[in-house]
Amino acid sequence: MKIIQKNSRLTVATVALGTFMTCFDINATNVALPLIQSGFQTTISVVQWVVVAYLLTLCATQLTFGRVSDLYGLKKIYVLGFIGFTLSSLLCGLAPDIVVLIIFRVIQALSGSMMMATGSAIVSNAVAPENRGKALSTTAIAVAVATCAGPVIGGFMTDWFGWNSIFFINIPIGILGTILAMRNIQKDGSKAGAKFDPIGSVLIMLALVLILLPLDMLSKTTVNPILVAASLIVGIAALVAFIFYEMKCDHPILDLNLFKNRIFTTANFAAVFFYMCEFMLVFISPYYLQQQRMLSVSVSGLMMLPMSLAMMIMAPISGAISDKFDSRFISCTGMGILGLAVIAFSTFHANTPTVLLLIVFAVTGMGAGMFHTPNNSAVMGSVPAFSRGVAGATLGTMRNIGMVLGEATSAALMSYTINHATTIFATKGLVGAALQQAAFSQAMVVVCMVSAACALVALLLSLVRGKNKGGAVLKESQIKGA
Repeated sequence: MKIIQKNSRLTVATVALGTFMTCFDINATNVALPLIQSGFQTTISVVQWVVVAYLLTLCATQLTFGRVSDLYGLKKIYVLGFIGFTLSSLLCGLAPDIVVLIIFRVIQALSGSMMMATGSAIVSNAVAPENRGKALSTTAIAVAVATCAGPVIGGFMTDWFGWNSIFFINIPIGILGTILAMRNIQKDGSKAGAKFDPIGSVLIMLALVLILLPLDMLSKTTVNPILVAASLIVGIAALVAFIFYEMKCDHPILDLNLFKNRIFTTANFAAVFFYMCEFMLVFISPYYLQQQRMLSVSVSGLMMLPMSLAMMIMAPISGAISDKFDSRFISCTGMGILGLAVIAFSTFHANTPTVLLLIVFAVTGMGAGMFHTPNNSAVMGSVPAFSRGVAGATLGTMRNIGMVLGEATSAALMSYTINHATTIFATKGLVGAALQQAAFSQAMVVVCMVSAACALVALLLSLVRGKNKGGAVLKESQIKGA
């Protein structure tokens, strides 16, 4: 029994390392974008694809890799993802121009998607149901640490060694992680002779890209409305076609019967609104800190540190509690705290006491930590072991959809509100810095109110999902296409 427990801990630690590497890369790359832009002498509209292409690829491919892992083995896909992420990081650092860098970033995202799609399933399979929440909290801590370390370490490395270094640092981590994954993750068992679903895979990729890409473009000043509308229409049509095809497919990439389980469905959609809420706040905060309070980039990052630290502390506590008690009430409490913190943030101005700002950031992280782990545990505990690859991939897809929607919504709201408010306040005699601050304050209120509304939706979804403790699962007879 002690050997099993030790192996389980090593497995969880290995997955946490992979989670840290992929999340660190996202945060560090954002910091390096200005230097990448100047280094390749390109425009903001082009260099943003270093991030956008990565996120869209993550969103579009996780369901595919989740199904592939259920068919061919979680360990195989995870190890291949680690190897691919390491090699593509080397290629990103050596990229001779911006186009090649974006291509290598897509390859890197494909590898990261393989890891993200399988990580939660590997952890869930490695531990007993009564310890699932505690184990999954380790990956939540890895995300929080990466969120803390990414901007800070990435900023210093970019200043000292150039933007290439943020990719090169993945190489030793990736080599270590690959060795640990090969040694510590349990071997894949024999698989049934199910078939892959290429049509469903293409349809869901097409749908997600065509829907999310125009939403991400809404905040841009030069957007072709006809192109945006056409993309959304085709994307929605592809999504509808995907749903109907999957309902009739003998071996679907996403077994829609999973969504007959109320816990699985509500917890996944709660994750979408949670990440929308969180990323809307994460998007608006640097603008507030740098444009309203006139803080430097490095100081702004330090001001937001309590958010990640509080999440690191709360995630394992809420995970352990969710293993013993009904997790929906823990998730609801977390979302309630997060929503109230966002509303409090909307009232801040340039002279708000720093201590109060730090407290609100800490409370925000506490609420996020209380929601994140119990909700993930509810999803992974609501499906049988043979569907955990798809379940983890579904959760990962929902997470990335929430991130993209949160960033796109906040950017669009902020752009529109600032332009509208500037016109109104200018007629009232405001000029210069006073006009800019008044317009931004109005935009911050709008973004925060929408963010709080997302928190409320996530709370209600968590409340109605039903009782979940210790991982009650679907019966195999309820799942087709095993």
